[in-house]
Amino acid sequence: MTRPLLLILLGCCVAWLLSVAVVTELVGWLFGWPAVFGGLRVGTVALYWPGQFLTWRDLLAPGHRWMVTVAVLVCTATALALAVRVGLALRGVRSPRFGAGRWADGADVRRSGLL
Repeated sequence: MTRPLLLILLGCCVAWLLSVAVVTELVGWLFGWPAVFGGLRVGTVALYWPGQFLTWRDLLAPGHRWMVTVAVLVCTATALALAVRVGLALRGVRSPRFGAGRWADGADVRRSGLL
């Protein structure tokens, strides 16, 4: 593997882990950081391990379990988006894009006769 590809893979793994950590803290915040969820207590707030919300489903009332399901879906969607990003990097083909991906380089400008 090339160095840029390894950096992309590492960056995607870090981004996914960070998103799971944020989702875990958000779910804890929605329930007011109850002591039954565990975690490291810092004042009135608790810090949780990324993905710890997966163990909380059975602790919740049936009417609130949908929040854990949504958190799992958000983490899955993030993983899929990052997998697509890695897949595009592995292909190495730049598809036509808007913005910077479509800007002309020096050869294109000379060919157009603008310079």
